Amino acid sequence: MENEWRCRECDTLLGVERGPRLHLRYKQAQYVVDGGDYCVIAVCRNCSAVNERSGTQEPPQPVAASG
Repeated sequence: MENEWRCRECDTLLGVERGPRLHLRYKQAQYVVDGGDYCVIAVCRNCSAVNERSGTQEPPQPVAASG
């Protein structure tokens, strides 16, 4: 099963989820995140929005800001 990961702001394709793997590609750079338990954060190359994708069934926990 294939699911596209798109930017939440401008709908740019960021990656494709194929089973337990997340495939990321831009120009000649290619990455594969393997395993069902992952959290990936990407900045959209078009609009600079921060996007988050989790391979777990539960939503990822927000990162606490230190200060």
